[in-house]
Amino acid sequence: MENELTRHDDVTRRTAAASRAAFWQQRHELARQWARQQPAPVVPRGARHPIDAFLTDKIQTALADSAKTPPETAKQFHSTVLPILRDECFRCHGEKEKGGLRLNSRAAALKAGESEKPAVVPGNPAASELIRRLRTKDESERMPPKGDGLKPEQIAALENWVKQGALWPAPPLAPAEVAASAPLDDAAFLRRLSLDTVGVPPGEAELRAFLTDRSPDKRPRAIDRLLADERWADHWMGYWLDVLAENPALINASLNSTGPFRWFLHDALRDNQPLDRFVTELILLRGSPHTGGSAGFGLAAENDAPFATKGQVIASAFLGIELQCARCHDSPYHSTKQRDLYALAAMFERKTVTVPKTSMVPAAFFEKKVREPLIKATLKPGEPVAPVWPFAAVTGSSDAAALQPLLQSATDPRERLAALITAPQNTRFTQVMVNRVWRRFMGAGLVEPVADWEGRTPSHPALLDWLAREFITHGYDVKHVARLILTSQTYQRAATGNNLAATAELSFFNAPERRRLSAEQVVDALFTATGQRMDVEEITFDPTGRRDEGKRITLGRATRAWMLCSLTNERDRPSLSLPRAQAVCDVLEAFGWNGNRQAPRTDRETAPNVLQPGVLANSTLSVALSRAAQGSALAELAVTAPSPEALVESVFLRFLSRFPSVAERARFANHLRAGFDGRRVPTAEVRTPQPWPPLPRVTWYNHVRPEANVIAQELERRTRLGPPPDARLRPEWRETFEDFVWSLMTAREFVWLP
Repeated sequence: MENELTRHDDVTRRTAAASRAAFWQQRHELARQWARQQPAPVVPRGARHPIDAFLTDKIQTALADSAKTPPETAKQFHSTVLPILRDECFRCHGEKEKGGLRLNSRAAALKAGESEKPAVVPGNPAASELIRRLRTKDESERMPPKGDGLKPEQIAALENWVKQGALWPAPPLAPAEVAASAPLDDAAFLRRLSLDTVGVPPGEAELRAFLTDRSPDKRPRAIDRLLADERWADHWMGYWLDVLAENPALINASLNSTGPFRWFLHDALRDNQPLDRFVTELILLRGSPHTGGSAGFGLAAENDAPFATKGQVIASAFLGIELQCARCHDSPYHSTKQRDLYALAAMFERKTVTVPKTSMVPAAFFEKKVREPLIKATLKPGEPVAPVWPFAAVTGSSDAAALQPLLQSATDPRERLAALITAPQNTRFTQVMVNRVWRRFMGAGLVEPVADWEGRTPSHPALLDWLAREFITHGYDVKHVARLILTSQTYQRAATGNNLAATAELSFFNAPERRRLSAEQVVDALFTATGQRMDVEEITFDPTGRRDEGKRITLGRATRAWMLCSLTNERDRPSLSLPRAQAVCDVLEAFGWNGNRQAPRTDRETAPNVLQPGVLANSTLSVALSRAAQGSALAELAVTAPSPEALVESVFLRFLSRFPSVAERARFANHLRAGFDGRRVPTAEVRTPQPWPPLPRVTWYNHVRPEANVIAQELERRTRLGPPPDARLRPEWRETFEDFVWSLMTAREFVWLP
């Protein structure tokens, strides 16, 4: 009987899986049909790869336009006038049309807004509404509506510009400024490609094989091989955990703690699940919230409106719509309203909702005012908000009959929300997604910032449209978009770009941006280069599993950096420390990682600081990994190397993915040559170090006993001492070798992509 029930369950699961697969196959075919009916972006001629063609076309057009205006005239406008307009006006009058007015082009500035008075009258500042609004003493009319208005010299610059005819020339541009950077050599290319796809540098054997391969198609083959590598999922995990604000607490939940939905996410990435399906499954919140299903995304502990938080996350992640301010009031610098955010929350909750009192601006704030406040709250206290889609105008996706074929349950507001976001008509979704992929590989987005598109202009709108169309017609396959980018000549050039700091108009992508490794890449590269396995404690404070899973969780034993989380406990009790895991977290935190993801983020702090070279040089982890430890890959390399020169070459390939220069090879080999022939201890004299004696286990249930602290101190002492050195190597020579390894580990080149 039991076997029959088991077989019945298996058949039921297979039938359900087949039904879901057929549904998604039909959805993707409908999406392809819709895409084919839309006007297709025209790929410019002149380059073999479409991406290179789009980029080259913009450069050539910009050079031609620049030649039409005297350089001094163009320089004056773009260095003095346009920065004022961009910094002070475009937020409300750029792509947004506040008051019916735009100021992001000459044609738009000459028109009248809702005031029916032209903003700019060339040659006549007195008749220009823009100048009047800048100079007025009436705070209710003065623009911009913040602080004390523009500085006198800024107003004078704009007034003088209008007086001289309000010319809007193309930016001055010299061919040298937009010349393509040099192509990467094979070693640099494979290092960048490997770090960008699987998150770690290539191995020595892999790199040697690639460098000796003379096939003309070796780069495309390397791209395909690495895109098929399951480590692709590991590399993307840290990014999506930040964007989706996964924040599992190891003990009692704290502010915005979520469940560990990381395993749902990893499975989707490993299986290369189409992104529209992944987003749908995430929003549907299925499975257990405590054991890794998408239901964990729905949690936001100690939060008065957890589903409003989830609305903010999905809006920024998948639509480029910023709703953080809308938590308590209408957005002052965006067109979004508080109602928009809570409408998303209502769709998540599958019912009408109201804004909690704790998320409302007190009425007294609006009553006691000297001037009109920047913030407004058009949603009244206690006013119900229905589960309706608020972003039809922005996204092109409306809750209409065309949505029905995309739904399995037409009555479920949560599924309807997922369908509205992922529908092919939602051009914002596909563009935001390909823009995120582009930025990961190129260092700057076609739209910046990637999580907040309001008022932003794409640097290459036709290229963005083309990539989004490719994304839809290839079943929302992220790897297809990745391959398009990775196979372009632009991606394979030296990183000398200035696109992130440039305006959309002056962003040309004649070269990728210079990029530092992410915190996870730094840590994973350290382990890969040294050949060590990450050996940390189980990430839990309840290893016996005696408490309810909703209060005490385990994240298992980490093998990649993304698997870690914040190791804080509610009272910072030393007895609950995890010293080996903490040693890894110390390095991660120095490079911008934060395990407490209380809010979504795309960008981490990347500014260099003194802590970064410090942790690479002196941290517990770096000291341990740079050691030729017992049985380690580094020790084996040192024992078996045929010559100092060969040893130097191998270590360079491992850490920097290149051969040493003649000078580097000679300098390091000279240091290693002293004692090289006698570096091995005779076999009869080798004394293999004994493992540490085991210690009693400390758990949540016994950590308050006095001996628990003694055990924790001993564990920390052992961690600081690190692994024992390999007994086959003489200490004097081994320490010289370790210094050599340390010097490459701490080199600036190690933490930057080529």
